[in-house]
Amino acid sequence: MRLLTKTSLYYLLVSFIVFLVGGISFYKIMQTEIYDEVDDQLFTDKENILAYIREHDRLPSVTSGISEAILVREAVAVTPSMEELADTLIFSKYDEEYVPFRYLRFTAYQNDKPYEYTILKSLIDFRDLFESTMLAMAWIFLLLLIGLGAVNYLINKSIWRHFYQTLQKVKRYSLSRHAPLQLNKSSTREFQELNEVLLAMTKKIQDDYVNLKEFTENASHEIQTPLAIVNSKLELFMQSKSLTQQQAKMLEEMYAATTRLSRLNKSLILLTRIENHEFKEHEEVPLHEVVKEQLEQLEEMMAMQGLEVTQSDLEPTFLYMSRGLAEILVSNLLVNAIRHNQEGGRINVSLQKSTFCVRNTGEAFQAPVDKLFGRFMSGNNTSGSLGIGLALVKKISDVYNMSYSYLYEHGEHCLCIKLSDNHS
Repeated sequence: MRLLTKTSLYYLLVSFIVFLVGGISFYKIMQTEIYDEVDDQLFTDKENILAYIREHDRLPSVTSGISEAILVREAVAVTPSMEELADTLIFSKYDEEYVPFRYLRFTAYQNDKPYEYTILKSLIDFRDLFESTMLAMAWIFLLLLIGLGAVNYLINKSIWRHFYQTLQKVKRYSLSRHAPLQLNKSSTREFQELNEVLLAMTKKIQDDYVNLKEFTENASHEIQTPLAIVNSKLELFMQSKSLTQQQAKMLEEMYAATTRLSRLNKSLILLTRIENHEFKEHEEVPLHEVVKEQLEQLEEMMAMQGLEVTQSDLEPTFLYMSRGLAEILVSNLLVNAIRHNQEGGRINVSLQKSTFCVRNTGEAFQAPVDKLFGRFMSGNNTSGSLGIGLALVKKISDVYNMSYSYLYEHGEHCLCIKLSDNHS
């Protein structure tokens, strides 16, 4: 839920509670005032009746009407002097419904004879007034709620406009563009401080990124040159006829180590370039053709291990991506299947329903399955494995929004790539 919406809901909730409590309080106050007014009238009528009896020594005439009535009857001997104030309902033939009345019943004496007086006051006028007032209050409450919500939304939208502009620019910001973040000035102090912090932070990140990129490129260049020299010198030494068997073995191990180091350096640089999104040359790549080409290039390597290669239906599939990364993706999956296979094993390659899968026989991996796609992780202690192949597969898949999965069943490894929606 957006912050603006949440704030508006809180305001409306508080307003609703305040008006609900206020409405109930107003109802109770109005009811109390109405009853006080009616009771005052009843007791005033009582005093007038008693004063009339004292003055004229006779009972006043009995009245009866729609809104009020005075009833009198002789009190029985057992009825004591009393005063009763209560509510009652009387059926009105005029309205054809029961009408609420407030009555006061008391005993008056005339010539030492008790008479029971009942004074009735209709509450219908007060009730109508009360209902009209409450209805007006309800409309005022509703309009005020709508007005508060609209005003709060418009004000907050205007105030938070700079924040959302900053948020959109931060979302679109990319280090690879080598352009500083540009933010608009805000008259709101907190948003301006946020902009200043973001500008300082992105500038620091941009500087660190440039320094790291330059360091990586320089280190790559500087490391490759001495490695190439060492390799060439080692090759010359290995061709010498005066070497002993022990010396030749040591040179061979040194040559293998430097070759591995050179491959590792190239792979790490490639990972860094992928993470920095430096492969911007995208084209429509026929993935089925890339798979066939990579299988042909690795045919000799597979033949040396006596591997049986089968191809399921390679459906024509096109991906909009860097062709170089597509070749690396396919090549690493196939090389992984070769290295982690067994002598005379099998490899099955399939490309159908937007899923590219490579199956191969082999022993179960010793490493945890959830860490196979990490750097320097190898399922087995395979000779010549850098533990970076599947890390490259993971990075390329992440860049192009492709998902990957691994399964081991029936003595076979199965690595699958679920292709993204940009294929055709």
